[in-house]
Amino acid sequence: MLPRSKRAWVWGPVVFLLAALAYPPGALAQAGFVDPSFLNGMSGPNSWLWAGALQPDGKLLLGGQFTSFNGVPRGPVARLNVDGSVDTNFAARVTAGEPTIHSVAVQPDGKVLVGGMFTAINGAPRLRLARLNADGTLDTNFVATVSSRGSFITVNHLALQTNSRVVIAGWFDTVNGVPRTNIARLNSDGTLDSDFVAGIDTPPNALALQMDGRVLIGGAFGSVNGQPRDHIACLNTNGSLDTNFLANTDGNVDTFATQPDAKVLIGGGFTTVNGQSRHRVARLNPDGSLDGNFQNGMSGANDYVACVAYDPSAKILIGGQFATVNGVARPNVARLNTNGGLDTNFLANVDSFIELMLVQPDSRVIIEGSYVNTVDGRSRNRIARLQSSSAPILGPPSISAAVFSMDVNAIAGTPYGVEASTNLANWSLVLSTNASVDIFTFRDVGVTQFSRRFFRAFKSP
Repeated sequence: MLPRSKRAWVWGPVVFLLAALAYPPGALAQAGFVDPSFLNGMSGPNSWLWAGALQPDGKLLLGGQFTSFNGVPRGPVARLNVDGSVDTNFAARVTAGEPTIHSVAVQPDGKVLVGGMFTAINGAPRLRLARLNADGTLDTNFVATVSSRGSFITVNHLALQTNSRVVIAGWFDTVNGVPRTNIARLNSDGTLDSDFVAGIDTPPNALALQMDGRVLIGGAFGSVNGQPRDHIACLNTNGSLDTNFLANTDGNVDTFATQPDAKVLIGGGFTTVNGQSRHRVARLNPDGSLDGNFQNGMSGANDYVACVAYDPSAKILIGGQFATVNGVARPNVARLNTNGGLDTNFLANVDSFIELMLVQPDSRVIIEGSYVNTVDGRSRNRIARLQSSSAPILGPPSISAAVFSMDVNAIAGTPYGVEASTNLANWSLVLSTNASVDIFTFRDVGVTQFSRRFFRAFKSP
């Protein structure tokens, strides 16, 4: 029996719905299939996506260069409900400057930081950085100015620290009128934190925080704070270079993910880490030394890894522009076991380059890519959600006019079955169908004959 979190109850008569599978793992649907309960029948954004962040309530914030989402005027920032529909309770817009959002972060209090190329938000001057209230209105208590002598100016990375301060990175040389080269830290009201001083010769491609507050940066740079550092470096909490962190790679580090044990996952275009073979994905210990227990003797990704994410189930997800992982075909997305071996139970087919991944607490994965058109052969415009497990996703159960019904998210063209039981021991098949659509509805007109009844759905071999 599955834990209580996997069941739903409907009363009157008492009906128990068990979201379980009837057959052993060899007969299950693969994890990684597109989740048809997200953006089903919706059009998505009308232009590029560049940034995303998950809220604790499961809603999704997106930034980019779009002006509408699902046909609703929104952009270049929007918030989606858990099914992908536009949250109409959140509305913000760029009103001056380049209409592009490159970074999004959600504070613990629900306020939203956005960075980009804009010069005004909601009609008020804001130079490349702003904070929004939970409904999208401008938070007037946060004011920061990011500028540069160059023509391209943006904030494309945000990292929230536990003390309400925020580390920003991007293309700039001045913050609030004070020289800061491509990286700075702000106080909770947007004023410059003068205790943090650092500079990078080239804007970083990746920014993340270590568990102890140290700042990881990755990219194409060659020096940090005037000292030689290629592709990866670590800053102390005051911005000084952490000279005890001596990781080095032969190519760009473009993404980070910190594990709960403080180890750091990295991805990019490299083929060696600390002089040892690691193809585009590796794991470091907190001091920058290579974790020899990850990807040891494995061939890794055969091309660029743009994003890496840690799954709460202790799996590791990678996305980018690759065709194989550890010698096995995996187009643009894969899931790895804790040692870096390929998780063969996760299989997705994405037709184009993935630029961002966000893992939900339930291990379902949001993927974004500006040129993605299909996922597993289904139309998906730049964004999709992948299933985390082999179990079919069941919709909310209901009873109307003595008829019990529930939706079953399916893969069109695939056989499914539904079984029923009154005691969780003896099961009988009550539906066998070859799904012709992404979601089919199971109905039971005889449910009133029982004081309680359990149902479970499965995908046939």
